[in-house]
Amino acid sequence: MKKYYYSAGLDKFGPFTLDELKTKGISRETKIWFDELGDWKVAGSVPELKDLFKLMPPPVTSSMSNPDLLDHSSDNQPPKSWLIESILATLFCCMPFGVAGIIFSSKVESHFYAGRIAEANRASADAKKWTMISFWIGIAGVVLVIGFYAVVFIIAASSGEFN
Repeated sequence: MKKYYYSAGLDKFGPFTLDELKTKGISRETKIWFDELGDWKVAGSVPELKDLFKLMPPPVTSSMSNPDLLDHSSDNQPPKSWLIESILATLFCCMPFGVAGIIFSSKVESHFYAGRIAEANRASADAKKWTMISFWIGIAGVVLVIGFYAVVFIIAASSGEFN
């Protein structure tokens, strides 16, 4: 009996029989693997799984009015996760907002590979938002510190402290 595996981002689940796989709520975009397949494939492209999706409508594409929520499923690539940027913003800029960016960025790929494209796009947009907030607060903090020291230096110079 053939055993199937499916992937939700970096995690894989299985082995399952075809009947068990039907109960897992996979979508056409969920990655599937079994021995004869060779490499991971999108479930909708595996002929023997087509019956799983006959009664399921195709995924709804996002509105073109919001570019952060565009449907990236056609190129089989998840939206930008912002993980590296979030980590750097956390380390060098503003920790609380950077951590929020890390939390959202960690959800992007797991949502995408589980077939939840809209949630992946939303998590990507939220990760970008919190990373940018962290970055700009960090920049503002650096500018304020430099300004403070410049004022202190000017006051000290004008009062003759350096003589």
